[in-house]
Amino acid sequence: MEKKGFNWKRWLGAFLFGVALITVYKTFDNLAEVFRTIGDVVSLFTPFFIGFVLAFFLYPATLWLEKKLAGRKMKCIVKNRKTISVLTVYFVFIAILVLAISVILPKISVSLAEFLTQLPDYLHEIEKFIAANTEKGTLLEKLHLAETLRSINMQEIMQKIFMQDLWSYVKGVKGVTDALMGWLMGIVICAYALLEKNSLFRIVRVVFGLFMKSETLDRVGGYIQKISSIFYKFFFGKMVDSLIIGILALVGFTLLNVPYAVLMAAVVMIFNMIPYFGPIIGAVPAVLVTFFGGGIYPAIWTTLFIFVLQQFDGIWLGPKILGDSVGVSPFWVIFAILIFGGLFGIWGMIFAVPAIAAIRMLAMDYFDDKNMNLSAESEKKAEN
Repeated sequence: MEKKGFNWKRWLGAFLFGVALITVYKTFDNLAEVFRTIGDVVSLFTPFFIGFVLAFFLYPATLWLEKKLAGRKMKCIVKNRKTISVLTVYFVFIAILVLAISVILPKISVSLAEFLTQLPDYLHEIEKFIAANTEKGTLLEKLHLAETLRSINMQEIMQKIFMQDLWSYVKGVKGVTDALMGWLMGIVICAYALLEKNSLFRIVRVVFGLFMKSETLDRVGGYIQKISSIFYKFFFGKMVDSLIIGILALVGFTLLNVPYAVLMAAVVMIFNMIPYFGPIIGAVPAVLVTFFGGGIYPAIWTTLFIFVLQQFDGIWLGPKILGDSVGVSPFWVIFAILIFGGLFGIWGMIFAVPAIAAIRMLAMDYFDDKNMNLSAESEKKAEN
């Protein structure tokens, strides 16, 4: 009887399977620690992520300037057009950033400090308003909303939002310091990413080429360009639109004597990045501080001004700047904002529209290819 040899492959496979089971078990058994470790590792790469995102948004400007410099007569400019375009765009970006930090940010900080100083008074006014409108015989009491509104403790809510305890404050200060260092390093990395973009593209192509066919790699690259174009068009258009709306809001709030006009205009500008829901959310703080600071009539005028501003943006300014940049119907825009906002919060709401536009583009291409393949197979069967 022939003796069978030792099957190393079988035992090695069993051993690796056992290791995989133990790893999965330990992972789920210490899930919090695993996520904490992953978070620490990811945080090390935060400056690179920031730098690559900044380079991603500055790249179209460098490419446009590089093409313009290619037509110049001076050979030294044509020869070094890549470096000149990158450095020009980069230092213009730095100049805008410095201007924003040195001129705009201090005014917003002063306005925010004044608002936080007066916040306890506003909370007290809100509680008085709730108490006055939940007495017996009022509409809210008849609608059985009195107990619900009385149970709202504004002081407790704001305490949970801003600072739970001293340790949270300490961690918050450390987080701000880490964030500033991450942004500073990211801005530096952005310059090198722009200068070395061609070599970085080659490295990425070589790495993915190890397990992708050349045709697949070209197709993926084409889709990345299409998705990038969607994000470029939406964010550049939306940022210009929001900036104009923020400036108009600042002028209007100043004329209407809205308290903390700079801060309220900044809130309107930021939330204007979110379609449909953003302008409504951004209007609430301005109306509330006007109501509790000046009374019902100034609040009504502020509401009317914001309503007119939103209509101007929705009917004329937004379509003029954005056009059909994403090509998504209002239903899918609202759907995307609700889903992405529920999953990822405020950032999900901001990125929802270009994300759903990219998903729509991929889905349409997939089904078009599938229909073409089905029609080709039916033609072959008909020929046979």
